[in-house]
Amino acid sequence: MSFSNIKLVKVLQSFNTTELNRLEKFVRSPYFNVSDSILGLFDIIYTAIREEKPTLLDKERVFEQLYPDKKYSDSRFRKLCSDLLKLTEEFLAIEEFKENPLHEASYLMQAISNRRIGPLYNSVLKSARRLSDRQQEIAPSYYYYQYEIEKNYVNMMESEFKREHRLNLEQIGQNLDYFFIAEKLRYLNTGLSQKRFVKQDYEFLFIDEILGHLEDHDYENIPQISINHTIYKVYESPEEDEHYFTLKSLIFKHLHHFPKMQARGIFLDAINFCVRRLNQGHQNFLKELFFLYKYAIENDILLVNNEFSPWTFKNIVIVGLRLKEFEWTEKFIHNYSHYLNKKQRENAVTFNLARLYLYMGDYNQVLELLRAVEFDDISYNLGAKAMLLVTYYELDEIDALLSFLSSFRVFLNRKKNKLPEQRRKNYINLIKYTQKLARLNPTDQESVRALKKEISEAGNIADIKWLTEKVEELEK
Repeated sequence: MSFSNIKLVKVLQSFNTTELNRLEKFVRSPYFNVSDSILGLFDIIYTAIREEKPTLLDKERVFEQLYPDKKYSDSRFRKLCSDLLKLTEEFLAIEEFKENPLHEASYLMQAISNRRIGPLYNSVLKSARRLSDRQQEIAPSYYYYQYEIEKNYVNMMESEFKREHRLNLEQIGQNLDYFFIAEKLRYLNTGLSQKRFVKQDYEFLFIDEILGHLEDHDYENIPQISINHTIYKVYESPEEDEHYFTLKSLIFKHLHHFPKMQARGIFLDAINFCVRRLNQGHQNFLKELFFLYKYAIENDILLVNNEFSPWTFKNIVIVGLRLKEFEWTEKFIHNYSHYLNKKQRENAVTFNLARLYLYMGDYNQVLELLRAVEFDDISYNLGAKAMLLVTYYELDEIDALLSFLSSFRVFLNRKKNKLPEQRRKNYINLIKYTQKLARLNPTDQESVRALKKEISEAGNIADIKWLTEKVEELEK
């Protein structure tokens, strides 16, 4: 019986080759593991992953390899898998710990303090402060580790200090305050961001006091506070563009100090503000959005695990096309498609190239790309069918269009349980009014005006802008 779907195997499959090699050294180290059976199990799973041979992962066969003189015991096999999983978790924790030298320095100071190892006091303290000075990325946690270092310094040197010696209590308090304020603001902003999509309210202690304090004190030299405070203002006063431009200025000045995932979150806050203003009709923010996306692409800010989300990729393409930056957009699709997940890449490239050709008016290319493709993702499928609808109309292939509209309606009815009802209705309305448009006699101006009024009053129609433009073209 195969065990290729158990948690342990799935965890190990998520590791890249370098991580698996490091884990192998870890499992082979007698400091962390003294069990030959655990090592043997790891070797078998590693080989199955490396050679892509899940058939090697048969419980009874593996058990026989590990315990040739024993009868198969499921409980013993599960215990062995559990032990290897715990060892893997320990490896992940240590790897993460080693990623942060300040964290390591803080724990070393604590160990020396607890053991009163006097000869190491000065050298370890100097090393910790040197690491602190060299730190390039400064997350709010940086100030927590600074607090830990200063606190451990007091504990370490307590027996050395004379009674009248001035302690570093202000540095301890200051670093703790910076950490507290920055993190409070960061999670407050996370709550405000979520509130736009889900009706959730969060209560945070001392927020009024923190905000009042920030109005009276300048924290521009502490970017973790100044940026998060500005993001708060962006969410709280979404009609006031000045806060966005302050945030933009702070981003270009300080973003390189933030860890990658936090930098990405900050950048998305700026992007979301631009999208919101665009949706409110402020077209000047389209160029702002394009500028942000270009900067993010050049600095790898929007990548997660070195991959583009297909939706981020699509949004970048749409912004480029709306600005008629066709050459830039085509280069982006071809040059950055390798950052898309391999499983989604072909669909994403086909869909976005089709959209590019649609905007350029090269309708035959759109047909060539989309006519024979059935996308796995429902959103791609809907978008592709909407593009085909526009293409048939623009090519004046009315018979093909009417036939396609019928099949599109059947598709929507078939997917009734997989689509939000309002979204489905929007596309049903697009089909309905496109049929009316296709059958309209352009010399009957009264019918043209009536259709325009009907579309305007209906409101909830996918691609309503295109539909309205086509009706207006028939007006004389």
